[in-house]
Amino acid sequence: MEPGTAHKLWRLRWAALFLGAFALRAAFLLQWFDLPYLGALSADAWAYDRWALEIAGGALVRDTAFYQSPFYPYLLAAFYKVFGHTSAPLLWLQALADAGTCLLVMRLGERAFGERAGLWAGLLCALYRPFIFSAAVPGKETLAVFSAALFALLALRAGEGGGRRAYFLCGLAGGWAALLRTNILLLLPALLLWAWQREAFRRVLKNAALPLLLGAALPILPATLHNFAASRDFVPVNYNGGFTFYLGNAPEATGTGIYPPGFSSNPLLEETQPAQLAEGALGRRLKPSEISSFWFRKGLAFIAENPGAWAKLTAAKFFFFWNRYEIPDNYDLQFIAGNFPTVLGWPLVSFALVGCLGAGGLLLVRRKEASGLLLFLFAGYLLSVLPFWVTDRYRLPALPLLLALAGGLAAALAARDRRALRALWALPLLVICLLPPPFNLRLAEGAGWAQLVTVYAETGRGTEALAALEKAAAADPASVFPEVVLAASVSLERAGQKEEAAALLAAASRLLK
Repeated sequence: MEPGTAHKLWRLRWAALFLGAFALRAAFLLQWFDLPYLGALSADAWAYDRWALEIAGGALVRDTAFYQSPFYPYLLAAFYKVFGHTSAPLLWLQALADAGTCLLVMRLGERAFGERAGLWAGLLCALYRPFIFSAAVPGKETLAVFSAALFALLALRAGEGGGRRAYFLCGLAGGWAALLRTNILLLLPALLLWAWQREAFRRVLKNAALPLLLGAALPILPATLHNFAASRDFVPVNYNGGFTFYLGNAPEATGTGIYPPGFSSNPLLEETQPAQLAEGALGRRLKPSEISSFWFRKGLAFIAENPGAWAKLTAAKFFFFWNRYEIPDNYDLQFIAGNFPTVLGWPLVSFALVGCLGAGGLLLVRRKEASGLLLFLFAGYLLSVLPFWVTDRYRLPALPLLLALAGGLAAALAARDRRALRALWALPLLVICLLPPPFNLRLAEGAGWAQLVTVYAETGRGTEALAALEKAAAADPASVFPEVVLAASVSLERAGQKEEAAALLAAASRLLK
């Protein structure tokens, strides 16, 4: 094939993948606009909206260091300034970014395993249900996935003789990713370890480590300066790491982010409560870094005092990471796909397929070649998650790497390449991936309906709120908390629906005995 023809086909393939991926995301986004969720934001989406409104109103500097990752709220605030108080324009940008992620993943697969592997990886990415869903949800996850994929691709280019400039650009991508999800920073040492086993240490230090770290520091520097100006404390990005670590390593920890008794998951208290408890325990005011250190030490104390329980907890987190179930955090993908007629109900790609193919793809890598970098980066990200907890959102940034690995195995299977037999060694991971999730799915179903009680009430839809309450109680009465029903009734009263509010309380009294 002539070079000009090959280039045309290459551009056509990229355009088809991008447009196809965007069409799916646009179709779901249009459906999402008609669902009730955007009318009453939940958890992190609500917190981002509140923070963005403060920034758009002129509060560019907080009164203390950043508690959450700062990039997304500032971006959302910029969109609010231009378009008004609506998340729709940014959600369209997220759909475009997620379609762009498909191109990055295709290129990752090409560079690691060849052209056909890239095609498989890109196609799997375009059809990946959790990506389509998260692109429509107000939150940082889609941009975190895009930045992780961009970092991985730039890392491949740098590792294949790109020089200092390539490592510097890779560092810039890593620093940006850290402003979205701080644990992605662990991919930087993973990249350097891969480079070190291919070249002499001094050469890696001079040509890779220094430009990489300099590049990463530049996007992070504004956050660090903000935090010092606001709190006279050294906090590179944000200071919720210690408390998050404790939640993942507390005596009551389950590995899925369940808050222990006495701790509230209310976004209004998420920052202030850990600070108050830490200061109460030590009897003095604490700087943000000291608050984080207090909870980090408590998590370490649990590990030191209960090594057996910690080992079991870490094994559970590993299981959750590889299992096909999308552990819900802010929104339940499985619930929405099963109860609303949207694109999510189509026969799309799930983690069950990507996890199995990706696990097998790990056995195809060659440690010192481009494919080996995928292994190092994936291991780095996995190790950045296990000390904390596992949910659907926390797993997402690993998927560009896993999709590229999945593309490698898919291409080998399609070509009947004998190397694909190596995937049999990944059988334990395949079993974990396909096992039924060890959760009460009736409780999860009830929690989905209970969330809708709040959503419907806050949007003044009393009849729908009552119907959702009945379905939640039918699924599992334990999924409905009295304070949720009380808050929903207050929302209905404020909307002028006093009869519906009274009916909701009466139904709760009858159903939740």
